[in-house]
Order: sequence, then structure tokens, then C-alpha cells
Amino acid sequence: MEQNVSRRGFIGAAIGTGAAAAMTPTVALGQGGGGGGGGNSRVPRNRRGIQLYTLRRLTPNAAGARNVLRALGRMGYTEVEKFTTYGWTVEEFRRALRRAGLRCISGHDGPGFPASGDWEPGYRETLEYARALGQRYTGLAWFPDTPAFPYASEATWHALAQHLNRAGRIAREYGLQFFYHNHDFEFSNRFGGRHAYDILLDETDRDFVKFQLDLFWITEGGGNGVEYLSEHPDWYVSYHVKDHVWGDRRAADGSDLPDWEDAGPGMLDFPDLFDAGDRTDKHYFIEHDDPQLSHPGDPEAELTTARVGIRYLENVRW
Repeated sequence: MEQNVSRRGFIGAAIGTGAAAAMTPTVALGQGGGGGGGGNSRVPRNRRGIQLYTLRRLTPNAAGARNVLRALGRMGYTEVEKFTTYGWTVEEFRRALRRAGLRCISGHDGPGFPASGDWEPGYRETLEYARALGQRYTGLAWFPDTPAFPYASEATWHALAQHLNRAGRIAREYGLQFFYHNHDFEFSNRFGGRHAYDILLDETDRDFVKFQLDLFWITEGGGNGVEYLSEHPDWYVSYHVKDHVWGDRRAADGSDLPDWEDAGPGMLDFPDLFDAGDRTDKHYFIEHDDPQLSHPGDPEAELTTARVGIRYLENVRW
């Protein structure tokens, strides 16, 4: 995506002036062996997870999914977040997780927005599956920019907030905590001086709707993750831990490429972010939308990204 600010300006806007002032490649990388930060807090072993969307290229069928889950368990992950069921029954999915030494604590399960027709029965079936699988969290991860509900219309965000409230109340019937997962457009769209995201925070019922903070996308959209996490840490149940390359990623011909990066070697100050939200428990899910960008030519780029990610979660301190 096109960047129109300097590296220092980007970091200052996204991470907070305190972290930006001291930011150097060594500090911002925050890994190598120590993970940066230097404090005593760390990611608990039972909260080190990965969003399975990261590995979708390696899971075209059930056999591929089983192989990936086993590989993740051997690496040291303890949790996964699903985005699909791979066509498995609940028992088949549970068996694959059990054999890999994993649990599926969370899922991007919907319901879609805008909802059409009688959407609740199908959503309830999805929630029943999630409950049987052992999930604690279920959420809506994305919705499309459409003429009827454009991102640039404030009315869209008021309508979405009410949809999230309804979905959250239904999820509670199944013993699940509902959440909303952000991208950049919740922050790049502003109304009356405030981010669209603020409408969702203001108009959703916190008993039924929590949030999953994607640390790359809030930064990309111009939001300040430290500020949001510091103000209400209990509103966020989990993170997507996805880094941003230093500067911009460019193709050989000079064209712009997405700036996703493995957790650690990029510019985001994860220790500062984790510290800001540390007053309540969180789950930490590694995610990379296209690992082959970080590992060109690697036939198992997704597994390489997963290995980098778990090492980072094991070593980061704040």
C-alpha cells in the first residue's frame, strides 16, 4: 500500500511519541534473542497462537491441514485461530487438534455484514460448531465496501455497530465471547474528527462485543495502538501480531507491494503495544497475509513465517 510519510513520521503516528523518540533499528527489531523491551512480562506459553489463514496455501485439503497442525504443535504453538473448518466434522477437527497438541480458542466465524435474509439460523449452526470445538471466542473479521454500505459513509458504521450487538447477544447464548477484528479502513475513514472505529467502540455493548486488535492494520490506517490499548485494555481479547516492513516494500520494477512482515524484523514496537494492554489477559495470534513476500522462493514460506513468529512470542519481553 502506498505510504506518504517518512519512516519516523509513520512510527510516531502509529506507535506513540515515547516509543518513536527512542526508535532505532536495534530497539524496534526487538528480537534476536531477547525480544526487546527488557521487562519481566512475557507471552504465556498457553497464549502463543497463530491465525490459520497465514497457512492457507499449505492446507488445500484435509491432509494438508493435518500436516500443518502437527508442524505448528512441534514448533511450540499451543493455540490456533480458525478461519475455516476444512470440511471436517467437529470430532474430526478436535481429533486433529488433539494429535497436534493444540486447541482452537478462537475463530473468524461471522456473521457477515450486511446480513441478508434470515441469517440467524445459519449463524447459530456456526456457533454450535464453535462451542463443540472448544472455542471461547468468535468474531467478525471483515466486511466488503459496497454501494449500499460504503466505508466512507458514517451510516454504515452505525448500522454495523447494531449488527455486532445482535451477533454478540446470540454468541453469548452459546457461551462464546464475540469480537470484531479491524483492518485499516476503520481508521482511515473519519467522521467529525474521529475514526470510524470509535463509532463501534461507542455504540456496541461491552458485555456482548469485544475487539481483536490487528496491530499492523491499525497502524496502516493511521490509528495509535498504544493509545487505544492504554485507554481500555479490557475491551480487547486478543491481538493479531503482524509486523510492518521498514519503509515500503517494492517489486523489482518499482511497483508497490503490501508491507506485511514476519513478527519481529519489522518496524512495529510490539513490546510497547503489549505493555499498553497488559492489565488484562490477551491471546497472541501470529498472522501474515502473504508469507511468500517475506520469504521469496521458499516453497514452505508459511512454515518459515510460523517459526519466526513462535520464536518471537517466546522471546519478547516488556
